Amino acid sequence: MKKRNRLKKNEDFQKVFKRGTSMANRQFVLYTLDQPKQEELRVGLSVSKKIGNAVVRNRVKRLIRQAVQEEKELLKPKDFIIIARKPAGDLSFEETKKSLQHLFRKTSLYKKSSSK
Repeated sequence: MKKRNRLKKNEDFQKVFKRGTSMANRQFVLYTLDQPKQEELRVGLSVSKKIGNAVVRNRVKRLIRQAVQEEKELLKPKDFIIIARKPAGDLSFEETKKSLQHLFRKTSLYKKSSSK
């Protein structure tokens, strides 16, 4: 995922938390915020120490980034934050991707032309 597609600043995170909407499943919480003038999606990740040690947390972040990268062309250009919950530490890539796809469908993040 390219740097321009990442949310890094605290003020960006706070804006999404305060003005955005949230949806959750057992593994992840997804906050979304529609930015009308935005052309690309931007993603912020939050993986708590409750998930596991640094190796586990970094693995979870890599899996999330890869899943989002594969779905990127199908998603609307919005800001969103993905917060990993404790069960996310035990997921394989396929399970992570499936769980995120479920959240994307629930929040209507897919573009209209998508077959999802």
